[in-house]
Amino acid sequence: MAGDYSNVTFDPFKHFSSVLMQQGRVQLDADWNEQSAILTHFLRSLARDLIGPHGGPGEGFDIGQIPAHGKNGKWVPHDVGIEPGHYYVHGILCENEGARPLRYTAQPDHPEPTSLKEGAYLVYLDVWEREIVALQDDDIRETALGGPDTAARSKVVWQVKALEAPDEADLDADDYLSTKLPPSVARLQARALRHQASDDPCVVSPDARYRGTENQLYRVEIHRADPPGPVTFKWSRDNGSALLAVSSSGDHSVTVENLGRDGRLSPQVGDWVEILDDADILEGRSGPLIQVRDISVVDRLVTLSASVPQVDSARRTLLRRWDQHEARGRKLVDGAVPVSGDRWLGLEDGVQVRFEPKGTYHVGDHWLVPARTATGDVVWPGPPDQPAWQPPRGVRHHHAPLRLLSLDASGQVTLGKNCRRTINTITSAAP
Repeated sequence: MAGDYSNVTFDPFKHFSSVLMQQGRVQLDADWNEQSAILTHFLRSLARDLIGPHGGPGEGFDIGQIPAHGKNGKWVPHDVGIEPGHYYVHGILCENEGARPLRYTAQPDHPEPTSLKEGAYLVYLDVWEREIVALQDDDIRETALGGPDTAARSKVVWQVKALEAPDEADLDADDYLSTKLPPSVARLQARALRHQASDDPCVVSPDARYRGTENQLYRVEIHRADPPGPVTFKWSRDNGSALLAVSSSGDHSVTVENLGRDGRLSPQVGDWVEILDDADILEGRSGPLIQVRDISVVDRLVTLSASVPQVDSARRTLLRRWDQHEARGRKLVDGAVPVSGDRWLGLEDGVQVRFEPKGTYHVGDHWLVPARTATGDVVWPGPPDQPAWQPPRGVRHHHAPLRLLSLDASGQVTLGKNCRRTINTITSAAP
């Protein structure tokens, strides 16, 4: 999910070492978050310099067979164990707590692992960061405040995955992973256009490019990236932070815990909303986009234009409001906007974005576009007439190979080459 931020200002290429508060100045969430990002960037860069692209002490995250209880010399078929311990991927600490190996099929942050069938596999770590808000973790909320949330959290998610691979003992696992799992190479431009004069006194001066009456943090996010069908995106003027917790679902409706703390973040009739749960987020899927048909404030019932997935009480389900809409000459595809290469696409109030032609996209790729009434413009690198191309701000996945293995027709596992990199602790070098 995404938090309700004013801006995200950290830029590693500026080489700032700290944020310095000044007396009598307004404190912003962006300043606080940038200080945290500076420290995190330093620590992870240090870890990469000392450890390399990946590595860890001892047997942490080694892959092994699972003994079958009561059967001498037998192993559990179609499954492997993940050794407890630490491992660093791109400087990010991955922790597998516990005293015994974790089963591949029972990972807490990977609810739908690839089924291990007959064949050869490269088992690897997929590491990324997930934003957690109070609707997803009740412990974040301070009950003494009477209900409202405060800060969000960033969580390291690690998932052990299996990729079909050639049955070759000398396979270069790092190169194979980078070839099979390439990063997104999509880029985006953003700008705000000048408009003709308006007689409406509520509209900002026509000399301004951005004509909105409020400061916004627009989020542009890829909704669908795989065929069939075109690549599509969705956008939000509030960084996608307009969220409601879903308590139950009907055929064409959902019941929510509340309708939001104010009208600005509450859905309205005609809005497009996305229904998704923890499994969708962890598996990198988008939820279906459905239009709101009616809202009952008394019953907290949101009636939708299509059927909705059945709510699983074990997985937190959220309703997320987006702000895209059909415009003249542009139709939505399943509720999202088709990506059109080398063409400016309008969001609202003069804000426009353009995707790089022939870009390669992943679901969840997103960009943030701050719009400010004081300047009547968006905050974006480069001059207004030539905005810079920017890569996605996230989601950034980092991969590390763990082990080659193979399964026979009965599902029995044969372990192959260990692809982990072991680092020695400082104390191990002492006499």
